[in-house]
Amino acid sequence: MRERNPPASHDPEALAPSCRPSARSTSHEEARRILDLPPTTAILRLALPTMSVMVTAALSNILYTYYVSRLGPEALAAVSLTFPITLIGITAVGGGLGAGTSSAIARAFGREDAPLANLLAGEGFKLSIACGIAFGLLVYVSAPSVFALMGGRGPVLDQAVAFARVLFGGASISFLAATLDSIMRATGDSRTPAAWATASLALQVLLTPIFMFSFEWGLVGAAWATLAAQLLTVVPRFKLLRNGWGPTRLRLRFAPSQVSTTQEILRVAGPSALSTFSTHLGLLLLTGIVARFGNNHLAGYGLGTRLDFVVISLAYGFAVAVLTLVGMACGAQRLVLARRYILISALWTSASLGLLGTLLTVRPQLWLARFATDPEVLRVGAGYLHWVAPSYPFVGLSMICAFAFQGIGKASLPMLCTLFRVAAVVTASAVAVRVLQLPEWTIFACVAAGNVLSALVLAWLLRRQLRRMVHSGRP
Repeated sequence: MRERNPPASHDPEALAPSCRPSARSTSHEEARRILDLPPTTAILRLALPTMSVMVTAALSNILYTYYVSRLGPEALAAVSLTFPITLIGITAVGGGLGAGTSSAIARAFGREDAPLANLLAGEGFKLSIACGIAFGLLVYVSAPSVFALMGGRGPVLDQAVAFARVLFGGASISFLAATLDSIMRATGDSRTPAAWATASLALQVLLTPIFMFSFEWGLVGAAWATLAAQLLTVVPRFKLLRNGWGPTRLRLRFAPSQVSTTQEILRVAGPSALSTFSTHLGLLLLTGIVARFGNNHLAGYGLGTRLDFVVISLAYGFAVAVLTLVGMACGAQRLVLARRYILISALWTSASLGLLGTLLTVRPQLWLARFATDPEVLRVGAGYLHWVAPSYPFVGLSMICAFAFQGIGKASLPMLCTLFRVAAVVTASAVAVRVLQLPEWTIFACVAAGNVLSALVLAWLLRRQLRRMVHSGRP
């Protein structure tokens, strides 16, 4: 049965504005309107704006790399050292927290509990600030030793440390931007966060050369430009949510009930962050295994994994849409509709990535020739795509299933699947290369097999979870 009255444990001040008939009606009508759309329409409405942001981000990264390259190879090497930390911080910590916040709010929004959604938004806000401060302090203290272990020496190490301390010193801004966007998407609005994210990227492209060259701040200027662009667009996002724009209003006061709301966010955020972290850690370990074959192999492998991130970006829009829609449908106890969202998104994602994977399997030079001319690099890169590109539909399927679990509020199973996949692929690759002395293609075969098997297992687990939910009539 749907919860019609908010529980008495909610913050009275948070309840007052949201329990007025107009606010209550707005939340109810917005949820009903989204869930009553044809499933494909609802999915595309949420997915396309996010996908456009991913394309914009890819283009801005190209310009960002160009600006840094003008400082010389040492600056490029310094940024390369910080890249894995950036992935861990933004995608694992920031993204995991955003997923947890979005999942909890979407489910509350689906069952028309606006006061709870407001409290969850406030908790997500405070958690993003706290996690950003903790992450920034950790990087500040550990950056010199971590980058030295990664091979940084002399001026490269010094530049990497200085760059990282500025960039991650403002991690709260980056985490907050991701969380505020997740709050908006949780209510079915993906256009507004996409617009602000695009504005942030455009400002970054504009400010980076000014800070780096006009102000003569060098590489550190690139970090300051990133933080400035994010801050300038975080403030308007915060004001929109703080002033009650849309169905959810940001509430920041402490109340005893917020202990449970924090747990509601973290039970999805924690496993999601750990899952993403383990994926990036596995990539680092596999890079080390490939490196033993030489620089040409490492370059070819790097081109292949760079394409993997492009593929993930394409699937991310559908995955985020699934998280929101499944969360809302489960909150409204429309479990059959949740299953339709998952099925349609999985078909769209797998079909699109299947076409891309087939094309790159047959014509790998369409990607590789744009970045390399060395025959050995092209050979290794083509070997990687020969094995891994056919598994791209399964990569998309895994993402849809994992984000669907997050929408349901059960992120532990996909986390366990990811941990097992990473451990199995890294172990099998290490044994094949170092013990059995097999060629590099065995590493690529292990990656492809891991993608396929983990997707099938995760899809089976999700199907079983959905059948149990439909039969019991509750999430």
